[in-house]
Amino acid sequence: MVKKLITLVLTVCIIAVAVSSCRITLGNKSSGTTELKYATGFTIEEIGGGCEKITDAENQTLILVPQGKKVPTGYENLPRINTPVERAVILSVTFGALMRPLGVLDSVVGSGTMENELYIDEMKQGYASGTIKYVGGGGMGAPDFEAIRALNPDIVFCSTGYPDAVEYYNQLKEMGITVAVCNDYLETDPLGRLEWIKFLAAFYNKDKAAESYFTSVEKKIDDIKSQVMLSSKGPPGVLWASIFMGSCYVSGGDSYVAKMIDMAGGNYLFNDLKGSGASSISLEELYARGEGCDVFIYASTPPYINSIKEIVDNGPVLADMPVIKNGPVYCFQPWFYQIADKPDEIVQDLAAIFYPSLFPGYQLKNFELLPAE
Repeated sequence: MVKKLITLVLTVCIIAVAVSSCRITLGNKSSGTTELKYATGFTIEEIGGGCEKITDAENQTLILVPQGKKVPTGYENLPRINTPVERAVILSVTFGALMRPLGVLDSVVGSGTMENELYIDEMKQGYASGTIKYVGGGGMGAPDFEAIRALNPDIVFCSTGYPDAVEYYNQLKEMGITVAVCNDYLETDPLGRLEWIKFLAAFYNKDKAAESYFTSVEKKIDDIKSQVMLSSKGPPGVLWASIFMGSCYVSGGDSYVAKMIDMAGGNYLFNDLKGSGASSISLEELYARGEGCDVFIYASTPPYINSIKEIVDNGPVLADMPVIKNGPVYCFQPWFYQIADKPDEIVQDLAAIFYPSLFPGYQLKNFELLPAE
């Protein structure tokens, strides 16, 4: 359990550093035929005959050719993928979440997430029936390259931006395996992360379905923002942090965390912290910032956090902080990192936490109230 906890914390820290230091890999917003309102890491351009030119997060260009169509003149020498993809390996569980609304999870033959760590029903069913195989790579480790090769995938979807990831990506390419890089986690806007659904959809000829789903989620978030504006009270002060080995980790004011809190009508108490990555601060600073806090979101999931007492055990100096003594303190549900397709649910949960009188009877979906002990 300790080893797994350390891996989880290191993973969060690596991602945080990647977010703040690797933005150069994301490029500019698309000016092509697929409108990108928030995402900055890919482009999709129609090139005729139903074909598309897609550029991924590593600036790799791929030509997507629907079955029965021909590659347009001038694009014959670029890597080509026939669509819809029939056999895919996904090395990040967030891809599975983004594929869920598209109804294409039956194409997944290999996953970098173990069956017992999954909360996506379609993928669990795939493991149970034997149509999905585990290919390693959990916790940002190296995948089992030979296991991937044996599955004969049409494509492998992977992420880069963290240590050794580009090496894994290059090794797969050297083996003659087609790879596409989906760095949704590097986006600093919740809707930017969701917008990568358009990237994945292009490989399945599901562009219109992705656009429709994205627009519906965007509207739901806009509606929530309008609802919380009806409150007569000021925005509640919100802490969002986790503690590990005596240090506290908080996200910067330009992070997706800060933006989600703002969407839900909260006042993130580290909004002035520059950047989009995570920073390590002292427990004393967390206490000082949190004295006027109304809500504390502890950024972890069971079994890594189970009570407010465990927070105090990790940081005794926090024992007298009002929100620790009186609440409310929430943590994530275990499936929190497997709902990349549902930022509207997260924002709705937060809005209900911040303004319970506006949402009477609402049942939280992705957060849980921590008990005292």
